[in-house]
Amino acid sequence: MKRSKNEFTIFISLIIVAAFVLVIVFTDCKGRLLVIQNNTTGYKTEFYLPDNQFSLGYMHSVMKTPAEEFFRVNDNDEIVLEKTVYESFGVGLPFLANEDDFEIKDGKFILSTNYIFKEINMIISPIPKHWLQIGDMKYELTDILKEKNSSITIYIIDISIIKYLSLLFTNQY
Repeated sequence: MKRSKNEFTIFISLIIVAAFVLVIVFTDCKGRLLVIQNNTTGYKTEFYLPDNQFSLGYMHSVMKTPAEEFFRVNDNDEIVLEKTVYESFGVGLPFLANEDDFEIKDGKFILSTNYIFKEINMIISPIPKHWLQIGDMKYELTDILKEKNSSITIYIIDISIIKYLSLLFTNQY
């Protein structure tokens, strides 16, 4: 009787492993990481993008109102700027837009765009309080990079199925 229980356990284990392999083979189960590289120090940090979307924001230095840019990652691992949301007009903020691309909703100006980037290069500092938002999580960029003033590059990388699954099972992101 013991032998048949062991055989049954092995059989069930093999079925589970086979099903797992089939799911991996027949589904597109890749993951993407948003990488922020500090060009001053070389330090890199990575964030898992579960829905291939993120936003970057800052406080406008003159108007003292928030501005936020919303991005998605397309199938070519390019970063697509879909819209900019801001609360006032002022220096450096969009003000000339086609009627089809611009709306006012809940007291905010929304400019729809479709700009594609392979990477985003920018300078961060504590004055405009640059932030990154992924889902419900908001991160101050100067805190992440542990630098007050930095030249950074933001780009996307695919991660392997093994790393992707380990991230899912360990809830690291």
